[in-house]
Amino acid sequence: MTIEGEASLPPSSTTIVYANQKSGGPRVFGALAMLLGALGVIMALIELVGAGDNIAMWGADETAYSFWFYVSPLLGIASSGLFVYAGFLLWNYKKKGVWMGFGAVGINVVDGVLASILLGMIGAETGLDGAGGALASLGLAATAFSAVCCGLIVALPLLMNGNDLDDD
Repeated sequence: MTIEGEASLPPSSTTIVYANQKSGGPRVFGALAMLLGALGVIMALIELVGAGDNIAMWGADETAYSFWFYVSPLLGIASSGLFVYAGFLLWNYKKKGVWMGFGAVGINVVDGVLASILLGMIGAETGLDGAGGALASLGLAATAFSAVCCGLIVALPLLMNGNDLDDD
């Protein structure tokens, strides 16, 4: 079977319109950011409620660093709440959501680094005999891992579908 005929152009009065559909990627990553951020807020609230128990468990009431068990959950609430907002902006195809997400990751990194240092110092002062350095190293590794994962969640919509995001 063959197709016969001549190729022809559409009439000159015809206008061809191409619809540019937006990708679903920013919505998927926005939903993921909102879910993880909401879980982070819940976990930080639980940590804030149990701060007194954590101080007793670590023996930090004997040190000058017990304040950190109240400050760290507050930083966690701030970074997780900002991550939820960033996810909401990504869901609505706003490029601003990427930068808000990077801000949330930055707050989380500062919290993680300070927590690693202070918990290492608490471990050294309370007599964990060398465990303070191991705790600090483990905390820094976990902070780096979470920063990479959360950074990718907010960066991928920009890298994959940057034209779909609005500058507003």
